[in-house]
Amino acid sequence: MKKINYLFSFFVIFFTTFASANESSQIENIFSNQPNVKIFIDQMVTKHHFKKIELVRLFDSLKIKPSTTSKSKTPFEHKSWQTYRMIFVSDRRIEQGILFWNQYQDILKKAEITYGVPASIIVATIGMETRYGKNPGQKPVINSLASLAFGSHPRANFFRKELEEFLLLSREQHLDPRSILGSYAGAIGQPQFMPSSYRHFAVNFSGNVSIDLSHDWGDVIGSIANYYKKNGWETNQAIAIPVSLAGGEYQFSLSHPKPISLSEMIGHVAIPKDETQNHLMIFRGFYNSEYWKVYKNFSVIKRYNHSDLYAMAVFQLSYYLDAGRKALKELESN
Repeated sequence: MKKINYLFSFFVIFFTTFASANESSQIENIFSNQPNVKIFIDQMVTKHHFKKIELVRLFDSLKIKPSTTSKSKTPFEHKSWQTYRMIFVSDRRIEQGILFWNQYQDILKKAEITYGVPASIIVATIGMETRYGKNPGQKPVINSLASLAFGSHPRANFFRKELEEFLLLSREQHLDPRSILGSYAGAIGQPQFMPSSYRHFAVNFSGNVSIDLSHDWGDVIGSIANYYKKNGWETNQAIAIPVSLAGGEYQFSLSHPKPISLSEMIGHVAIPKDETQNHLMIFRGFYNSEYWKVYKNFSVIKRYNHSDLYAMAVFQLSYYLDAGRKALKELESN
């Protein structure tokens, strides 16, 4: 009997200790108990007058997801140019882009006139970001941003700032922060605006009650055009021109200020190397390299995504969209 009592007491002590340790572990894992999260909450209360109890309740429902941090460290922009181009400047993406352009041609024309940004660039940007609305992201933005802001990501400070902007955006737009979906990096809607860009560049281009970058294509198109314009887009100016190497000098076409096809670029003018050095870019292909002279509008595209690969892909996709659409119209007219 004493042996049974002893065993019973042992198991009671064991499970009580285990339960206490497990409960303690759960308390430690609550998001709002982390020191850096506590600091962030206090700053939001002091700086922006949020209610502390509401923020604590919000963060208590979140967990850091290591997969978010690891995925954001290896984006597509780390791939080679030939691989990147095959993904984003594909025949399928061009075909889908032409269909999208035809469907929303009126609002695209309006945006082009209003902001001076070519419809081809707007469509190409949407194609790059979400495949014309097919892949806007299905992850809760608050979870993604919090995981990146308070995890081990090297750009944690950037994501903490975007988390701050996201909470302000949710309050301003009267949105439930738990319900907003986006990418693994916290980008929102069809144009994949980070929260700071949403707050500063999104426009009500369709004239509806509120700005909606997830479902309202008028707002999406107008907001992308506004983003480029506010970041310095120069209307009717070149983006990039292909360059050839000959006789030790860079040669490129100056015959047209707008993006034109390789076959049209025939009136080459020799330019001394030192005059193009700061603006010459090399993109390595499968068999040889592409040399491009880039202009300010190329840098403006990079404000959307800081990768040279991204900006070149937007530019090349925009050309093929424009050329393909014009070719189809000619066929239809004959």
